[in-house]
Amino acid sequence: MMVIRIRLKVEQKNKAQFVQYMIEETQRNKNRQGCMAYSLYEDLALENQFLLYEEWQDEHSFDLYKASVEFNEIMQKLSPLLSEKPDSAHFSSNLVGP
Repeated sequence: MMVIRIRLKVEQKNKAQFVQYMIEETQRNKNRQGCMAYSLYEDLALENQFLLYEEWQDEHSFDLYKASVEFNEIMQKLSPLLSEKPDSAHFSSNLVGP
């Protein structure tokens, strides 16, 4: 399994547009083959900061997503809304516990 976490910071003036777009994007990606989880969280302590959390069945599924036309479109739409470069981390992992 691949787990991805991305911290995103948006400009205040772009926050509503960012959230609306990401709600739609979250729903689309949850239905993508190999996607096990795709969720956006707003940080309650840090203004205009979000956490995008993804789980993919395997690295191949995630690589197919990254190479897709849709991923390129996401990046083109999101980049102008951000106030900083995204901070991301990718983990190859196994679920521990029940």
